[in-house]
Amino acid sequence: MKNWKHFNIEQRKIISSGISHNKLLVEIAGEIDVDPTSISKEVKRNRISTTDSINDCPTLNRWPYVCNNCKKRYSCVGYKKYKYDPIKADEFAREKLINSRKGIDLNEEEFNKLDNIIKQGVDNKKSIYQIVVENKNIINKSTTTIYRYINNNYLTIKRYELPYAIKYKKRKHNKKYDYSNNEIDRTNHTYIDYLSYIKKHPNSNVWQLDFLGAIKTDSKAIISLIFPDLHFTLIDIINKPNSSKVVDFFDMLEENLGTQTFVDLFGVILTDRDPCFTDINGICFSKITGEERCKIFFCDPYVSNQKPHVENMNKTLRKFYPKGKSIDNFSRKKVKKDNITILNTPIKSLDGFTPKEAFIKVYDEELFNKIIL
Repeated sequence: MKNWKHFNIEQRKIISSGISHNKLLVEIAGEIDVDPTSISKEVKRNRISTTDSINDCPTLNRWPYVCNNCKKRYSCVGYKKYKYDPIKADEFAREKLINSRKGIDLNEEEFNKLDNIIKQGVDNKKSIYQIVVENKNIINKSTTTIYRYINNNYLTIKRYELPYAIKYKKRKHNKKYDYSNNEIDRTNHTYIDYLSYIKKHPNSNVWQLDFLGAIKTDSKAIISLIFPDLHFTLIDIINKPNSSKVVDFFDMLEENLGTQTFVDLFGVILTDRDPCFTDINGICFSKITGEERCKIFFCDPYVSNQKPHVENMNKTLRKFYPKGKSIDNFSRKKVKKDNITILNTPIKSLDGFTPKEAFIKVYDEELFNKIIL
């Protein structure tokens, strides 16, 4: 027998024809390759009454449960009559299926517990996926079901409270960002050079680098460095950022990790043409050994999709650092705490593992503790 599936209209027509021709239940089951019990349930479930009588005919207690081929169906008086119509049966079945998937399949206690868990999770800036994964022993519902509950206004949390759930408005493009460093010589460091290098060195670790946009009056900025393969993100806050401060950021990483580990881990840096990333030699060469420690390449102007992973991470960072709000009052301790929160967030494309778990699995916990400082 095949795995159970809902009956389709063609199968229901075969059932109706079999009943009209007085076929045995097992014969009809053999024709459509389903269990006989499934057919008997289908007929009883979707048969329709053709009279107003309240008394059931005794013969309707056994197969075929309907009067389609009964010899007394016209002369029988005083009994409720049933017939099996394949088209009507198909309509009833579809309607029941739709209705069965509406509403909430929970009692009041279970619903209140679910509502509280989702509310607390969203208030703590967690995604619905993360909430479901972290509470999988309590929440016996899929991520899709939870989103449906929210969209249908069953839960306390509303759709507009979810990150990116509201449609974006069309952006106003008054002018393009003005790069004041177009005169920098990026020969051998362009995006085409990057593609060429990766073609020749396919096993290189590629990290994407960016600054989170800040308001003009801020003196601080959030730098983000992401390893897309593991969704592993490093963020830090830099006061009065410039090219020298960015070099210091990489020097600190090398000092914590050791030169050889830094070289092995940070093979390639892909970034945009921000003025703070102009010290190519400072980023690429070690102050300890004087030798090259990494490669850096720059995306083409105004083509942010050449480094999509760090751009998407910036959206995640907005949950902690809202657009249009100052970050000058944030400390490095606070930023590092947020970094740990991000690294402990389950990722669907990592099969529910967190970036921290993935990094430790690929490398080790000692290296994780060094890189996160």
